[in-house]
Amino acid sequence: MNCVVCGGKVVDGRYIEFGICGECERVIDDIIAAYFERLTRDLEIDGEAPYYIYMLSRKLKFLEQTMWWHAYDEMLQKGKSDDEYFMRLEKAIKWFDSNPDIVKKIGEKFFAKCNSCGKELIPGSVVVEQVNGSFIVKCNSCGDVIVSCIVCKRLNE
Repeated sequence: MNCVVCGGKVVDGRYIEFGICGECERVIDDIIAAYFERLTRDLEIDGEAPYYIYMLSRKLKFLEQTMWWHAYDEMLQKGKSDDEYFMRLEKAIKWFDSNPDIVKKIGEKFFAKCNSCGKELIPGSVVVEQVNGSFIVKCNSCGDVIVSCIVCKRLNE
């Protein structure tokens, strides 16, 4: 089976049932982590809907303008570049935007409640912690990691 995002082989990963390879899974997790981080800072988000519902109602434009462009520009300025990652990120952003039904299924399965304690992931239920320039999203109740971001910089500055 080929990955629905990049066209590569799907051999492992938690999103295998959705036809997503392990490399694209990590990029999609970065996107989802960026949404969690951004939504925890958004003062307009106050309600009982799970985070993934808010995520689906927003366009990815802010990700393109913040995460993708700023991170890539910063890497280039430092004389480093991970073109493969950023090309995959661009494909994932386009796929994410074009496939809300699949994104909703991923959200329902992995990001509606904490896998450890079962708490619903609604505004106020997560905490975002900085770790060596990256960040992780944790359940506020039990401290379990919900999703982490592997790009080594704060994505939504």
